[in-house]
Amino acid sequence: MRAFYVGVVLVVLAGFAAQAGEIKDGILMVDGKPFYPLGSWNFSSTTPEDIARLGMNTSFQGGPSTDAAVEEFRGFMRGCAELGIQVVPYLSYGGAGVVPWAPDAVKSISKLSTEPNLLTWYVGDDITMVHLDGIRQTVTLLREATPSIPTVADYIADETPEARTTFTEFVDIRCQYTYPIPDDTYGEYLEFFDKQRTFVGDPLWTWVQNFMWGRTGELLGVGAEGPGPVPDPEQVRLLAHAAINRGVRGLLFFAHHELHRLPELAAEVALTCREARLFTDHLAAGTPSFNLPTSNPDLNATAFKYRDSAVISAALFKPFYQRYVDEGVIENVTITCPWTGGEIPKALLLATPDVIECAVAAGKDAGTIDITLPRFELAGFLLVNPSALAEQTLRAGAAAIPDQMKELMLTASAAQTRKVCGVVWQLGLDNLYESEAAVLETMRTQERCAAMAAKGGSREAFLAWRETFRRCRGLLATVMTFAEDRREAMPVAMQGYLLSPYGLHNIPNLGDAPDKNEPWRFNQQWFVAGPFALEPNPDDDLAMAPGFERVYPPETMQEMGATFETVDGPSSWRAADGDISGLLNLRTTFNTTDNVVAYARCTLTAPKDGEARLGIGSNDGARMWVNGNLVYSEHGPRRGSKHDAEVTVPVHAGANTILVKVENFGLNWKLYLSVHDPDRVYSFSR
Repeated sequence: MRAFYVGVVLVVLAGFAAQAGEIKDGILMVDGKPFYPLGSWNFSSTTPEDIARLGMNTSFQGGPSTDAAVEEFRGFMRGCAELGIQVVPYLSYGGAGVVPWAPDAVKSISKLSTEPNLLTWYVGDDITMVHLDGIRQTVTLLREATPSIPTVADYIADETPEARTTFTEFVDIRCQYTYPIPDDTYGEYLEFFDKQRTFVGDPLWTWVQNFMWGRTGELLGVGAEGPGPVPDPEQVRLLAHAAINRGVRGLLFFAHHELHRLPELAAEVALTCREARLFTDHLAAGTPSFNLPTSNPDLNATAFKYRDSAVISAALFKPFYQRYVDEGVIENVTITCPWTGGEIPKALLLATPDVIECAVAAGKDAGTIDITLPRFELAGFLLVNPSALAEQTLRAGAAAIPDQMKELMLTASAAQTRKVCGVVWQLGLDNLYESEAAVLETMRTQERCAAMAAKGGSREAFLAWRETFRRCRGLLATVMTFAEDRREAMPVAMQGYLLSPYGLHNIPNLGDAPDKNEPWRFNQQWFVAGPFALEPNPDDDLAMAPGFERVYPPETMQEMGATFETVDGPSSWRAADGDISGLLNLRTTFNTTDNVVAYARCTLTAPKDGEARLGIGSNDGARMWVNGNLVYSEHGPRRGSKHDAEVTVPVHAGANTILVKVENFGLNWKLYLSVHDPDRVYSFSR
């Protein structure tokens, strides 16, 4: 069975004889029709069914280099052909390797040209200057054996004349790519393709990055490389549309593992591929008009004019790749599109599983129309001036997608919900025990998706899946807003974790951090000393423990060079930091933490003589001195909230010394100290 397109819509015809890919007038053609490849890197364990499940029409896989391997590879290609999938064999040359394929190996792989679904040869990956001679050698051999089969390679070195010559004369299609990371903007991503087109011309393909690479993973503390918890599905969708919006003529979704095993990403990729395949003629061969005027500054749109109709690819590009975490929905937005002709055309918005007719009016400038979208979410396509057949088939294609994606959307909904709720739970911002909890509503929406799928209601399950993802974005928006509001309270070294909600787990107690308008200012800088024996009554925790009132050396020896004998051996004053919430965790500060006391001291600088209102929280009891005067003493077990007590104390202009003694019977050992300072006139220091 071979899939091809009539106008802008996908029609599947049984028994259609396929032909290999070829370039005509700069357009990749298959079966005499413009072809827009949508695929991914596949390992040998990936089946044609795996690829088809993702809505892809192309497989990219390491090619065979011996006659025996060629025959084995044929079986995979023929399995792909039955599902309408083109194949791109990869001649693994590039990257760390500098030796091109031997002539005999090229001769062997050339025998695959008899397979009708051979799309192109991929002749180089991560090509640098040292590989250029080998590229020319390999392509020369391939063109002798298979003169009509196009060649593809990607290039990552400098833009030199030698590279331009190689990539324009020996490479038919350039697969240009970059690795988006959290502090890249979408604008920079779009500009990358403009620069590459200037360098090597059309046509271009690109890899769409499905997971975050080394530096990003290290930055966020989610692993050095590999498929961590990021990016989110919508970010992959947006990257795909960013490439489409720059006129890229094919997308390969970059996994380096089997994408179908990442359900939340796989489902979004599958939806993007299925929607793009409805418009392959326009995307593969249409004349693009970039950066269409829109009424929303975040909305980027490109029109592809093909014959008597046009397709508009539109996407909401917030400034940062990884910070796209709001709901991603806008209403009543207008796109101005070039259009010539006597009548105002019809415009249809693909909003799977629906197709929505949009209002169209003559634009302010001659030769333009204004298309108003009643509602738009993240990214998608519009079809302008469809024929009656094209509209009918588009509506049928959109309505069929939910049933095609039944398995994927169910696992995607569950995977993304668990992942995002995990972020919220890690920070302690929400829980399932609160009736109004956002995570509870998200979980219920995901459960509705599962219930609808079980009943066979693919459309209802699809809508619940999309709502689940929308709610997940809302949860992440809440988390990121919460975190950004506390940026100033974070150590500079931790602010990099704000690049993504999945990095926030590296900021201890972020969920308990005060916001920037909190009238209480918490101390995070201490000197500590200890531990010393508490000697509690084992039969009565409330009985006064001798160590609580005993005068240990830190009460009288506060100079930095002082040393004293502790439960853990000889020690002296040393620095310790509280976290962003104001918590000084003494349990992680000392070796011995049960039935002991320790001291912590800091300096409060006041603007003038007067009184200061201090808040203290501890686990367990505590005593506090200000400028040598005991102002607070409370013995006994407690949980340790931020404000167990408040005391008003006299202070003088300048530095005031605060000394706190904290006891611990076991388990948690906490200290909070704050000053009521809505006008921000006080400051803490060691």
